[in-house]
Amino acid sequence: MIPIHDLQDANPFEIRVVELGELTNYNTSENHRHTYFELFFFEKGAGHHSIDFVDFEISSYSIQIVAPGQVHQMKREKNTNGFVVLFESSVFERDTLISNFLFDHICFDVNEFGPVYKFDDDVQKRMLLLFKTIWDDFNSDEPLKNEFVKANLSLVCIQCLRTLKSTPDKSKNQKTYVNFRRHLHNNFKELKKVKEYAAQLNISEKQLNEIVSSRTGVSASTVIYNQIVLESKRLLNSGLSTKEVAYELNFDDPSHFSKFFKKQSGTSPSEFQKIHA
Repeated sequence: MIPIHDLQDANPFEIRVVELGELTNYNTSENHRHTYFELFFFEKGAGHHSIDFVDFEISSYSIQIVAPGQVHQMKREKNTNGFVVLFESSVFERDTLISNFLFDHICFDVNEFGPVYKFDDDVQKRMLLLFKTIWDDFNSDEPLKNEFVKANLSLVCIQCLRTLKSTPDKSKNQKTYVNFRRHLHNNFKELKKVKEYAAQLNISEKQLNEIVSSRTGVSASTVIYNQIVLESKRLLNSGLSTKEVAYELNFDDPSHFSKFFKKQSGTSPSEFQKIHA
């Protein structure tokens, strides 16, 4: 069963920093999930990192963000090093820009909103300095050290936002789309129909489909089904049986869930478990 890690005894503003030392042997971690964010910075990078069953290359001077609930497994090669910052979602709840950026990592799958950030040569030095400052502050006895760490972590997130090379879309349709994805993230176990989300957003099914299609190129129902399939994969990979996953996701009948999963993913639940055992 996939371990689920949380920050024991963490207060809402606690941030933890861990140094990723160079390895003497090739490292393969086990699949696991977190209830918190992990933000990795690789000074020297090599290997691969699987996040929600998609492989991403680990490269030098890059950042990778793993959101709460995502399943991941890191395969670092020798001579890789850097830092990882662990923090709860609530750390930036009063900072709309950063909290929205981080929440996108929770709401969207890794193919739609990528978890990897790479930087131009001139920015790489600044990023390394930022993380060394975060590391030094975290290990100091200075007053307000958590505030210093949080402030520098905010700068890290802003640098990641800059790599997207676009200003936030503040149009009404974009806000509706983001609200749809947030409602979906919170309610996909109970609500599985487009009309149910349209009702929550006070718009018609047609309007919701048009907004989602303009943003993603697919229908609202496809986005809903993709969310259900992704969580199904996470649960199946955790060791739960097909029957247990079906009931966890509020399917009335395990056979109905199996048919749904195979139609959407191309493999049966049992086949998926064998592939990712």
